[in-house]
Amino acid sequence: MLLNATTLMAPITPFLSEYIFQNMRNGLADSSPLNKQSIHFIQMPDFDPALINLEIEATVKQMQNAIETGRLVRDTHKISMKYPL
Repeated sequence: MLLNATTLMAPITPFLSEYIFQNMRNGLADSSPLNKQSIHFIQMPDFDPALINLEIEATVKQMQNAIETGRLVRDTHKISMKYPL
């Protein structure tokens, strides 16, 4: 799990992810396909469609709509972010 997250971070934070990987690499077996010289030589992990939860996606979409509506109300009435709606 941590290795996948670090691999996904590599294009965005190359030096930090390389540092993390070099420390994790000590725990990998020599015969492991993930035991490379650099994290940048590892393929991106594949996604698992079985882990997609449509109910959570719908809930997050509703939350985003509520936030966007609140921002629109603030912009329309010139209400600062300091004050609650």
